[in-house]
Amino acid sequence: MRVALPVTLALALIASLAHVERAAASPPTAPPTPAVAAPSLGPLLSRLAHHAAQFEEMKRRGSFTLSGRMEELDRSGHVGGTKEMVVRVTATPSERLTEVVRYLEDGADKTLEARKKAEKRRAEKKKGKIDKARDLHLPFLASEQPRYTFAFLERDPQSPSRVRVGFQPRVPAEDAFKGSAWVDEGAGEVLTMGFSPSKNPTFVDHVDVTMRFDLSTPLGRAPSSLTFDARGGFLVVRKHYRGSATITDPRLAF
Repeated sequence: MRVALPVTLALALIASLAHVERAAASPPTAPPTPAVAAPSLGPLLSRLAHHAAQFEEMKRRGSFTLSGRMEELDRSGHVGGTKEMVVRVTATPSERLTEVVRYLEDGADKTLEARKKAEKRRAEKKKGKIDKARDLHLPFLASEQPRYTFAFLERDPQSPSRVRVGFQPRVPAEDAFKGSAWVDEGAGEVLTMGFSPSKNPTFVDHVDVTMRFDLSTPLGRAPSSLTFDARGGFLVVRKHYRGSATITDPRLAF
């Protein structure tokens, strides 16, 4: 079973692992009802729209190394299998190149096998035999904001510039997400974001993703790490996955 999480940049690991073997995914809970009086979100959403636009540029022009691990859990929550991967992603004006640096499956080195599968997939994609995966657009992107309702949820008493904003799609869709984000109110940048699809893909029961934006780049804060928990299956075959990934060596390729 495979569900590719729709994240071109920060979820490159999950997409890469899915190329090697089909994986499952799932959703987080809806944002809580605001517990404080909500200030006007207009100016903040405008600043966040700029950061979201920069994020689009990062996806298009950014090169990086992604290292991650995915675990399959049994019904008791014990690890039944692992996949580990290091991938170098290089952006070019025409396409994004993915090099499998290392791939381990339950500790066994299957790097060469993974590279062959990646090359085959790249060739099939060029021939149009593979549909493009849905991309992740931050809810704060100007073109995405009309799809959502936003709510001010809380302010960090220890750091007043940190506020949490909830988002919920007006119409549920596989590429529309529900969740919340801690953001820097002054800088208008996302700090962390927790989200899940508002409509699960086929055979997916739940996917929760948490993403941190701790990398500094010329285009602003970029994703530095992510964790996910996913459940799904068909009939009596149920799967539970969890994983994490870190992004290092970011640079603008062009």
